[in-house]
Amino acid sequence: MNQKEDGTRARVLAAALRNWATIDADPSPAVARLVIRQPPEWEYTATVSITGRQYKRVLAFLRDDLADEHPGHSTPERAAAVIDGLVTEHRVAGHTHITTADLVEAAPRVGRSRTWIAAYVAELVDAGHLHETRRPQRFRL
Repeated sequence: MNQKEDGTRARVLAAALRNWATIDADPSPAVARLVIRQPPEWEYTATVSITGRQYKRVLAFLRDDLADEHPGHSTPERAAAVIDGLVTEHRVAGHTHITTADLVEAAPRVGRSRTWIAAYVAELVDAGHLHETRRPQRFRL
Protein backbone atom coordinates (compact mmCIF):
# COMPACT_ATOMS: atom_id res chain seq x y z
CA MET A 1 0.00 0.00 0.00
CA ASN A 2 1.53 3.34 -0.99
CA GLN A 3 1.24 6.72 0.74
CA LYS A 4 -1.73 7.80 -1.33
CA GLU A 5 -3.68 4.68 -0.43
CA ASP A 6 -2.95 4.60 3.28
CA GLY A 7 -3.80 8.28 3.93
CA THR A 8 -0.36 9.32 5.18
CA ARG A 9 -0.27 12.54 3.19
CA ALA A 10 -3.72 13.59 4.39
CA ARG A 11 -2.80 12.88 8.01
CA VAL A 12 0.45 14.86 7.66
CA LEU A 13 -1.49 17.79 6.17
CA ALA A 14 -4.07 17.60 8.96
CA ALA A 15 -1.34 17.54 11.62
CA ALA A 16 0.44 20.50 10.02
CA LEU A 17 -2.78 22.53 9.85
CA ARG A 18 -3.71 21.62 13.42
CA ASN A 19 -0.21 22.61 14.59
CA TRP A 20 -0.38 25.90 12.66
CA ALA A 21 -3.83 26.72 14.06
CA THR A 22 -2.58 26.00 17.60
CA ILE A 23 0.69 27.93 17.33
CA ASP A 24 -1.14 30.86 15.72
CA ALA A 25 -3.17 31.01 18.94
CA ASP A 26 -6.07 33.26 18.08
CA PRO A 27 -8.53 33.61 20.99
CA SER A 28 -11.41 34.32 18.59
CA PRO A 29 -14.03 31.63 18.12
CA ALA A 30 -13.71 29.22 15.23
CA VAL A 31 -15.59 30.30 12.12
CA ALA A 32 -14.62 27.52 9.72
CA ARG A 33 -13.64 23.88 9.73
CA LEU A 34 -11.17 22.44 7.28
CA VAL A 35 -12.17 18.86 6.60
CA ILE A 36 -9.26 16.82 5.30
CA ARG A 37 -10.08 13.87 3.06
CA GLN A 38 -7.77 11.46 1.28
CA PRO A 39 -8.16 10.51 -2.40
CA PRO A 40 -9.00 8.37 -4.26
CA GLU A 41 -12.06 7.41 -2.20
CA TRP A 42 -12.02 10.74 -0.32
CA GLU A 43 -12.23 9.10 3.06
CA TYR A 44 -12.38 11.39 6.10
CA THR A 45 -9.01 11.98 7.77
CA ALA A 46 -9.42 14.92 10.14
CA THR A 47 -11.11 18.25 10.85
CA VAL A 48 -9.24 21.40 11.85
CA SER A 49 -11.18 24.37 13.24
CA ILE A 50 -9.84 27.83 12.42
CA THR A 51 -10.71 31.39 13.37
CA GLY A 52 -11.73 34.20 11.03
CA ARG A 53 -8.20 35.61 10.88
CA GLN A 54 -6.73 32.16 10.24
CA TYR A 55 -9.36 31.56 7.57
CA LYS A 56 -8.33 34.76 5.78
CA ARG A 57 -4.67 33.78 6.01
CA VAL A 58 -5.36 30.33 4.52
CA LEU A 59 -7.34 31.89 1.65
CA ALA A 60 -4.60 34.44 0.99
CA PHE A 61 -2.00 31.67 0.93
CA LEU A 62 -4.08 29.62 -1.50
CA ARG A 63 -4.68 32.60 -3.77
CA ASP A 64 -0.95 33.37 -3.86
CA ASP A 65 -0.11 29.74 -4.51
CA LEU A 66 -2.67 29.36 -7.29
CA ALA A 67 -1.92 32.72 -8.92
CA ASP A 68 1.12 31.19 -10.61
CA GLU A 69 -1.15 28.68 -12.33
CA HIS A 70 -3.87 31.17 -13.26
CA PRO A 71 -3.33 32.34 -16.84
CA GLY A 72 -4.45 35.90 -16.14
CA HIS A 73 -1.62 36.30 -13.65
CA SER A 74 1.20 35.01 -15.81
CA THR A 75 4.33 37.10 -15.78
CA PRO A 76 5.98 38.05 -19.09
CA GLU A 77 8.94 35.83 -18.20
CA ARG A 78 6.69 32.83 -17.53
CA ALA A 79 4.71 33.45 -20.72
CA ALA A 80 7.94 33.71 -22.72
CA ALA A 81 9.13 30.42 -21.20
CA VAL A 82 5.91 28.71 -22.32
CA ILE A 83 6.32 29.96 -25.90
CA ASP A 84 10.01 29.06 -25.92
CA GLY A 85 9.05 25.59 -24.73
CA LEU A 86 6.45 25.27 -27.48
CA VAL A 87 9.00 26.27 -30.13
CA THR A 88 11.43 23.73 -28.67
CA GLU A 89 8.74 21.01 -28.69
CA HIS A 90 8.14 21.62 -32.39
CA ARG A 91 11.86 21.60 -33.12
CA VAL A 92 12.43 18.36 -31.17
CA ALA A 93 9.45 16.74 -32.91
CA GLY A 94 11.24 17.36 -36.20
CA HIS A 95 9.02 20.16 -37.45
CA THR A 96 10.73 22.72 -39.63
CA HIS A 97 8.02 25.37 -39.36
CA ILE A 98 5.63 26.80 -36.80
CA THR A 99 2.58 28.96 -37.41
CA THR A 100 0.99 31.70 -35.39
CA ALA A 101 -2.01 29.36 -35.03
CA ASP A 102 0.28 26.88 -33.21
CA LEU A 103 1.36 29.62 -30.86
CA VAL A 104 -2.10 31.13 -30.33
CA GLU A 105 -3.42 27.67 -29.37
CA ALA A 106 -1.10 27.94 -26.39
CA ALA A 107 -2.70 31.23 -25.29
CA PRO A 108 -4.49 29.64 -22.31
CA ARG A 109 -1.16 28.21 -21.10
CA VAL A 110 0.68 31.43 -21.88
CA GLY A 111 -1.75 33.60 -19.96
CA ARG A 112 -1.21 36.57 -22.23
CA SER A 113 -3.21 38.13 -25.05
CA ARG A 114 -2.76 37.31 -28.71
CA THR A 115 -1.25 40.77 -29.14
CA TRP A 116 1.39 39.97 -26.53
CA ILE A 117 2.13 36.64 -28.23
CA ALA A 118 2.51 38.41 -31.60
CA ALA A 119 4.92 40.93 -30.08
CA TYR A 120 6.97 38.12 -28.51
CA VAL A 121 7.08 36.26 -31.84
CA ALA A 122 8.46 39.46 -33.39
CA GLU A 123 11.16 39.46 -30.70
CA LEU A 124 12.02 35.84 -31.56
CA VAL A 125 12.30 36.80 -35.24
CA ASP A 126 14.49 39.80 -34.40
CA ALA A 127 16.71 37.59 -32.24
CA GLY A 128 17.07 35.03 -35.04
CA HIS A 129 15.26 32.21 -33.21
CA LEU A 130 12.46 32.19 -35.80
CA HIS A 131 12.71 33.14 -39.46
CA GLU A 132 9.94 34.66 -41.55
CA THR A 133 8.83 32.77 -44.65
CA ARG A 134 6.97 33.87 -47.77
CA ARG A 135 3.76 32.59 -46.27
CA PRO A 136 2.20 34.99 -43.76
CA GLN A 137 1.99 33.75 -40.17
CA ARG A 138 4.41 30.88 -40.84
CA PHE A 139 7.94 30.80 -39.46
CA ARG A 140 10.94 28.57 -40.09
CA LEU A 141 12.49 27.09 -36.97
